Amino acid sequence: MKECPRCLFTDDFATIGEKQCNYCDLHDQLEGQANPENLPKEIQRIKNKGKSRQYDCIMGISGGLDSSTLLYMAVKVWGLRPLVIHFDNGWNNDIATANMHNLVTKLSVPYIVFGTDTEEYNRLNMAFLNAGLPDADIPNDIAMTKLMYDTAHKYGIKYILNGHCFRTEGSTPKGWTYMDAKYIRSVYSSMTGKELKNYPLFTFKDQLYYAWKGIKNVRPFHYLSIDERQKYEQQMIDLTGWQSYGGKHCENIYTEFVGSYYLPEMHHIDKRIVYISALVRSQQITKKEGKMKMNAPVEFDLNKLRGYTDEIKGYLNNFESNQKQRMDFDRYNFRKYRLFIWLLAKMKVVPYTFYVKYCK
Repeated sequence: MKECPRCLFTDDFATIGEKQCNYCDLHDQLEGQANPENLPKEIQRIKNKGKSRQYDCIMGISGGLDSSTLLYMAVKVWGLRPLVIHFDNGWNNDIATANMHNLVTKLSVPYIVFGTDTEEYNRLNMAFLNAGLPDADIPNDIAMTKLMYDTAHKYGIKYILNGHCFRTEGSTPKGWTYMDAKYIRSVYSSMTGKELKNYPLFTFKDQLYYAWKGIKNVRPFHYLSIDERQKYEQQMIDLTGWQSYGGKHCENIYTEFVGSYYLPEMHHIDKRIVYISALVRSQQITKKEGKMKMNAPVEFDLNKLRGYTDEIKGYLNNFESNQKQRMDFDRYNFRKYRLFIWLLAKMKVVPYTFYVKYCK
């Protein structure tokens, strides 16, 4: 495989040019758009829009470093009045749960925890595994998005704060993670013979409706230097006693299983390459150091999967035969709405990376 001259991506999922890959191009494009002088203006717009309301923004937390630091900065640095929500899908890491409790307590912020129909939700997870699909953890992200927008609309909130940062997280290849409500419905019905009833599904119609309502998505970390962000990370840790729960996105046991075991073992996908390549592109580490990090072993104990260990092992044992019988599932044709989604990205209703991934 040909490797990108700049980062660690290879041509089995990236387009490699003479100097760098298309994901490095995207990184540079986002870097060019990230003018630090625009952040104070963005914060002031959020305050002005929410002046007469109980809350001026909404955000989700997971107990992870990104969302915890963002909430700390929203309250202590920018003086915002956020409503905080969390989607508890039944797989929370205990350390992450303690981090969330300490954070909202120390910052005295309103906090809503949403539960789920556990049986249906896990049946959906198992459907993805049974189908042998790589994007086995997208049900969590889609559900959180739905709950975020619904709650924002309920309370008249016009701004969602998002803790993603292209300098530390990069962008996941489309073939690894496909965010699509029609796709989720199709996988579930095809693999179970049932229809989703209670799962909070965020549809394209929802996206259009909330765009019409003027709810915007803001990623403040895009405007911050790495040094500045790390300074506030440490302040948050000092205040709340935040503790590490392991690797990237391991605040949720099922997410950890997908990233640390299922993808590497079944699909030969190591998602660490996305995060580590982002660090290389932003010159936080060298390419040589990045390769050393990629060579570090990752382990996951399947017994952590609680009562689903045997069922999941069964899907893993039948993975090759399931792959041979792999089905085609329904999906949205986002390219059909390319111009409209581009406009939504310009309006900050959807992330620009969504437009690049699904419409270009």
